[in-house]
Amino acid sequence: MTTTAAVSCLGRAPREDARLRLFCFHHAGGGASFYNTWPARLPSDVDVLPVQLPGREARYREPRFQNAGEAVEALGRELGPRLDEEPWAAYGHSMGAMVAFALTAARLREGGRPPEALFLGAYAAPHVSSTLPSADRYDDRELARLLVDFGGLSPQFLGRDDWLRVLLPILRDDLRICATYQRAGLPDPDDGGARLPLHVEAFAGADDPLVAPDAMRAWGRYAHSFRMTTVPGGHFFPRQEPDPFFDRLSSSLARLLAERGAPPSAPG
Repeated sequence: MTTTAAVSCLGRAPREDARLRLFCFHHAGGGASFYNTWPARLPSDVDVLPVQLPGREARYREPRFQNAGEAVEALGRELGPRLDEEPWAAYGHSMGAMVAFALTAARLREGGRPPEALFLGAYAAPHVSSTLPSADRYDDRELARLLVDFGGLSPQFLGRDDWLRVLLPILRDDLRICATYQRAGLPDPDDGGARLPLHVEAFAGADDPLVAPDAMRAWGRYAHSFRMTTVPGGHFFPRQEPDPFFDRLSSSLARLLAERGAPPSAPG
């Protein structure tokens, strides 16, 4: 049975006919709607399940997290029953990559079912110096301009103070989550024995002004099996240059399905 918390977190129950569930974690300042178009781009045997953090979109009335450890602990409680049921993988974009990685590490520590693979996009490995802006360094106009510069906001919204009053507090709290990643119990990159016993695939936008390909390649220190893919586009390459990214991700997911004895399927 689906718990009330899981329904709130996922928005809907997983499909019973899917051979693999792909839990997707959104970027700072974003929401689950970032993944609305993904089911049509990925194999139909994969159930795309966007995870909605509180305080935005359908959960806008709920208090937001400001601490990475608390966010990961809450997601573990909410998603745990679903993660133990069926084969699953995870994709996290920007902040969502750190959240997905931390949740996976927590699952392994606690003896829960780990993902078949972990896909990470546009977020530097934890031991690499972050280039994300500080939550409190910039005023609203400066922070909005930064969002425009790296593709997270259309320039038409710069003059919409009413709209920015809704978006920017969400972004600031998400940046606080990013800044407290040490509290999420991440593995030590210098401890080979702490590497995740699963496949990790990192995606970097070739023109990402925030996260260079080398910063994504550094995720290799956290996994026994690792692949690095650089795709066209900036920080939000799944929207800016979708075809090369989805071709690569679909191929990786099809390989996972084949390894489980499932025939490949066309995009949904």
